[in-house]
Amino acid sequence: MGVSEKFYDVIIVGGGIVGLTLALLLQHSDKRIALLDKRGGVETFKPEQYDVRVSAITPASHRLFEKLNVWESMAALRVSPFNQMEVWDGDGRIEFDAASVGELTLGYIVENNVMLQVLWQTVLCSKSIDTITHLNLESLERLEEKSMMALHTDQGVFTAPLIIGADGAESWLRQAAQIELKTRDYQHHALVCTVKTERPHHHTARQVFMPQGPLAFLPLAEPDLSSIVWSSNPTHIEKLMALPDVDFASVLREAFQDRLGAILEVRPRARFPLIRRHAKQYVQPGLALVGDAAHTIHPLAGQGLNLGLADAALLAELILSEYAHKQERVKYSTLRRYERARKADNTQMLVTMDGFRCLFGNDIPALKWLRQRGLNLTHRLPWVKEWIVQQTIR
Repeated sequence: MGVSEKFYDVIIVGGGIVGLTLALLLQHSDKRIALLDKRGGVETFKPEQYDVRVSAITPASHRLFEKLNVWESMAALRVSPFNQMEVWDGDGRIEFDAASVGELTLGYIVENNVMLQVLWQTVLCSKSIDTITHLNLESLERLEEKSMMALHTDQGVFTAPLIIGADGAESWLRQAAQIELKTRDYQHHALVCTVKTERPHHHTARQVFMPQGPLAFLPLAEPDLSSIVWSSNPTHIEKLMALPDVDFASVLREAFQDRLGAILEVRPRARFPLIRRHAKQYVQPGLALVGDAAHTIHPLAGQGLNLGLADAALLAELILSEYAHKQERVKYSTLRRYERARKADNTQMLVTMDGFRCLFGNDIPALKWLRQRGLNLTHRLPWVKEWIVQQTIR
């Protein structure tokens, strides 16, 4: 019995938030779209539980979800807008307010399983997208005589002139294409969990910088629940993970300088290492990378997912433009346009976040004094604050 072979115009590898979004952006192109995912299946949202994985969604990403008609369904499950941000380091402090820069909100805190459930359900209802799940990828082959790429899997061979890797930080497709990756271990781990606080968060995102690393409280839908992200060295995070809930709550309250009062409840904690990754190439002929497959960033400013969604939006726009001009396949020159634009933006964000991390992660007295004064000075300059906000929410 022969191996089955299926032909598509575009194959997307990876059923995470970015891959699903990209598939939906391409679904009305009259082309054959396939989404391959080794896991598969709709994530289950449980109203009584908060996902430990949350993302800060910018207004630009919010507009993208609205364009795809998925935002209303996400909001019906659970999203939390935040209208203010407060950042401090010792005596230095800066606040941002949506109204002061002419925005309705600075962004939304959304649980990852909320986005995944809605996106998966929408993709599965699409007549234009074939979803193939629970498969093992075996090899990638370039068919030079046909200008095609072939994916060999345990469920047959999938062939297309364009294959897109949206399969995460450990991207199988990136490795199969032998694309080199620049990495830097931040020597930090992130501890994440949901906590209940004595005082309400008032839809304000807060972050304090400490010598060991930043601690953020992100407001969730219930007024006394926040998702925390505490970045620190692995030894410190290991000690925090080992503490009983009551002791962790006490340490957390002290570290956050009692901004929200007592920590009344600590829900299950998780940790993950923080590694900066950046692919040297985003594209090859017939192949492109998006999202974490191309880059990962420190969660300091919560921009990781938003960068990936921006990748998907631009790549889809360029692909659809090719098809609108009756092109049967996406030219390599078009893929290079995507790479140049997104690599420049992503590099700028990576460098900026590295600079912030070095600046605020240093406890040299003179530097600490300088950054605290800098925060206070910036707080008093509305035009500077507006520029900063516009850079982070666009």
